[in-house]
Amino acid sequence: MTNDPATNHYVAQAMKPLDNPDAQTLRVVKLASSLATLCSGVSLNKKALYAYMNETRFAEIKGKAYNEAAFLADSTFRYFDYRALAHLCAGSAYLFGPNGHLAPGLLKAGKGKPKMSYDPDNPFITLPPLARRS
Repeated sequence: MTNDPATNHYVAQAMKPLDNPDAQTLRVVKLASSLATLCSGVSLNKKALYAYMNETRFAEIKGKAYNEAAFLADSTFRYFDYRALAHLCAGSAYLFGPNGHLAPGLLKAGKGKPKMSYDPDNPFITLPPLARRS
C-alpha cells in the first residue's frame, strides 16, 4: 500500500472534494479523527484541528445546513471496511501529515497500519455518525 493517490484508490477518493463545502469540512474532521483512533501510532494534532475548524468556519454550520452536510459526510463512510482503513492508514501522512494534501498537520504520523486485526467474518467497520443538530 502506498500513500500515492495514483496507486491508492482510497486516498484518491478521500482527496476528491464533495460538492457541498460544509459536508467537505465535516468529512475531513471525521476522517482525521477516525484515523487517529483506528490507525496504529497516529495521533490527532488538536491545535491544528481547531485551526482547521476555525479556518473552514465549522462553528457557523448550523441547523438544517449542518444536518444536510452531516448526512452527506456520513454517506461517504457508508461502506467503510478494513481494506479502506488499511489503505487510508497507509496514506494518512499524505492526507494529513505536515505537508498534507487534504488538511496539513492534522495528524502526527504513525506506522501506517490499523490497530485492529482483520476479521474475515465482519470486515466492515462501523463509524459513529456525526451528531445531528436541531
